[in-house]
This record gives sequence, structure tokens and C-alpha cells, in this order.
Amino acid sequence: MTSAVLALGRTEWKLLSRNKAVLLSATTVPLLLGFALANHIPDGAGPLAWAGALGMQLLAVQGFTVYFTTTATLASRREDRYLKRLRSGEVSDAVVLGGLLLPVVLLGLAQTAVVIAIAFAMGAPTPVNPLPLVLAVLLGTAMSLAAGAATSAWTASSEQAQITTMPWFMVLIGGAVWLSMSAEVAPQMYLVPSSGVMDLARAAMTGASALDVLPALGSLLAWTAVLALLSRTWFRWEPRA
Repeated sequence: MTSAVLALGRTEWKLLSRNKAVLLSATTVPLLLGFALANHIPDGAGPLAWAGALGMQLLAVQGFTVYFTTTATLASRREDRYLKRLRSGEVSDAVVLGGLLLPVVLLGLAQTAVVIAIAFAMGAPTPVNPLPLVLAVLLGTAMSLAAGAATSAWTASSEQAQITTMPWFMVLIGGAVWLSMSAEVAPQMYLVPSSGVMDLARAAMTGASALDVLPALGSLLAWTAVLALLSRTWFRWEPRA
């Protein structure tokens, strides 16, 4: 199973690297946003200011590198009947999807490491507790994968992904801006999908207690579960009619 996932992952990376538009969106845009967000923080800013910047940086990677690329990749492979051909082989559906999305996950994690390094290089303090930041990366990535798989069902091509992904982008980034402008996180804010990532980044930088991060974890897990259910219900293996 592992060898099949790795083999599919290598093939998918070659295909992904040939699509310059998708590759550009998945690499250059998050890095530019990451630099811009870090550069916006004034000298001597405290942990809370950097927590907001780090949260936005993570969401930029999860939105562009993971979510958009997942949507475009699955839509493109479905419409050229590559998904159908893979599914007719001996490997399971889980292996097929795992192999196709492995490059997306690895690219997202690499991009995350880069934007966090940018933040630290530009003056961000060391997290008091790195664990919530790690959870924000892992759970946010899982949520974005599930969202991308769900959106791909309504996307006819990689080009159309630029349109079909906009609603989720608006909710994700708009919610993050709303949260960053609020002095405290109100309970209703956890209904926004970006709240979990933003709050976990805050907890990492300020050293919040384990109890304080439970609502953020619950929000991310709930959104991931709902999106995974939707992707399972909507997902198409054959080209749209």
C-alpha cells in the first residue's frame, strides 16, 4: 500500500509540475502573502500581534497550496479520465486519493515551514508552546484537503477551480480578518472555519492552557468531519456530464 501511494505520488508530482498556473498559485502566492503579512507587523510588536500574522500565514498556505491545489488536481484528473483509469486497477480508492494528494500535503507542509521561518526571521518571538501551532498546521491541512475534495465535485477543470474555490476563500480569509480584529474570541466565532487555526496560533504564542485550546480543536475537527462527509457524498470519479 505504501509503495503504491509513493508511486502515484511521484507520478502526480510530475503532472502537477507541468501545470504552471496551479503550481504558481500553490507556491509563489503563499510565500508572497507570508512575507507581506510578516512585514506588516511593526518592530517590537508583542506575541498577540505575531499570533495573528502567523495564523493568517498558515491559512494562506492551507487555502492556496492545499485547498486550491486539491480542488484543481482532483477536477483535472477526473475530467481527463485519469481517476477512472486508476480506480479500475488493483489499488483501493483510499490509495488512489492518497497518492494523488501526497504531493499536495508535502508541498503544503514545506510551504508552512518556509512562511513560519520568514516570520521568525522578521522578528516573531519563539512560541511559548509549539504544540498548538503544530496542531493548527496538521488539522488545518486536513480540513483544507476535505474542503478541496468536496469542491472538486463542482469543478469541471483546473481552470474553473479559480472560480469554484472563491466562496471558501472568502469565508476562510474573511473569518480570519474578523478574528484578528477582535480583542477576545467569542463563542460564535468558532463557527467560522478559520477560527481554529487562528486561535491555536494565539495559544502557541501566548502559552494558553490545554483547556483554552479545546474549542479551537473542536471547531477544526467538526469542520473537517463535515467537509469529509460532504466530499464522500459529492465526490465524482467520472467526468461531469
